[in-house]
Amino acid sequence: MNKEFKIGFFAIASIIALVFGVNYLKGINILNDNSDFYAVYENIGGLQVGSPVLVNGYKVGMVSNIDLLTEQNQNLLVTISLDKEFDMAKNTVCKIVNQDLMGTKGIALMLGDADELVTGGDTLISGIEGSLQDEVNAQILPLKNKAEELIGSIDSVMMIVTAVLNKDTRENLRNSLSSLDKTFELMSQTMVRVDSMVDINDDRIAKVVKNLESITSNLESSNGEIKTILTNFATLSDSLAKADIATVLQNVSDITTKINNGEGSIGLFLKDDKIYANFEKSTRELASLLEDIKKNPSRYVNFSIIGGGKPYVAPKTK
Repeated sequence: MNKEFKIGFFAIASIIALVFGVNYLKGINILNDNSDFYAVYENIGGLQVGSPVLVNGYKVGMVSNIDLLTEQNQNLLVTISLDKEFDMAKNTVCKIVNQDLMGTKGIALMLGDADELVTGGDTLISGIEGSLQDEVNAQILPLKNKAEELIGSIDSVMMIVTAVLNKDTRENLRNSLSSLDKTFELMSQTMVRVDSMVDINDDRIAKVVKNLESITSNLESSNGEIKTILTNFATLSDSLAKADIATVLQNVSDITTKINNGEGSIGLFLKDDKIYANFEKSTRELASLLEDIKKNPSRYVNFSIIGGGKPYVAPKTK
């Protein structure tokens, strides 16, 4: 083996070792049969060659290459190499995600549920997760807007308060607060008096409460009777409602009209003075007759159990 051959052999071996070592450092095992897939992004957000490819947090491959598509189309073509064999549905999403708070990027495969599967060399659906700064901005921005609105409202309120509470207004407010303090003092004194009155009349109040309890007890015991009375009132009101009150009142009105017009016996009696005089005369004579019967019963009744009654003899007048 001559010197040139040895030099060539060691050079080729060094190149092979260098390629193998570089790929090993990148995480690519050239001895394994990897499956390559592609995804197109407008912005990869700092994704680098050698970034891991994860499925549910488990590493299944790595990013093997990143290239610009064309000078006109400045989208980026990302090549991922998977060293694990598993089925991926056609709607699997190749999503760029944040691995830590420092913004280190990686790719997470969001496995789909389609029936059709992808094969090596297919282009997957691309996606990108917002950065930590974007998430913080999304949470902070609404609070920032609300804080600015609140500060503006406070400024407006302070301007209004400053305009309203001038010297005279502040003096009036001070006087109102002073009057309010006096009112509270009077209320306190009144409550003290009420407490003293309650203490003095404690026995009377107890008796009143006892009487009220007795009344409520009686009402409760008489509940059945009260219900009966109410039922009777309800029946009476129903009967009055069903009765033809208007007809009855009309008949009474007609009768009084006839009496006032002198029609009928009662009308003639009330309107005709002769009938009234004859009636009065008859009643006087009837009263005299009854009085005479009481005084002289033998004049009108004359009988004897044995027989032979004596005739009535009028008394001699002097």
